[in-house]
Amino acid sequence: MKKLILILGDQLDIQNPLLKNLNVKTDQVVMIESAVEAQYVWSHKAKIALFLSAMRHFASELEALGIP
Repeated sequence: MKKLILILGDQLDIQNPLLKNLNVKTDQVVMIESAVEAQYVWSHKAKIALFLSAMRHFASELEALGIP
């Protein structure tokens, strides 16, 4: 069975329970960088940059582990 796993910006942990039963051959992980989300509530630009950077680094970590 194929699953689409949504990882939000506050769930950046390789021990995330959503990733425990992940089948790397059929399942897909999705992370979204949304400009609208960054503007919805006022946040300092540095905070937004760090948040997006953390998401990108986590995506790279997943890719290095062979997680799609």
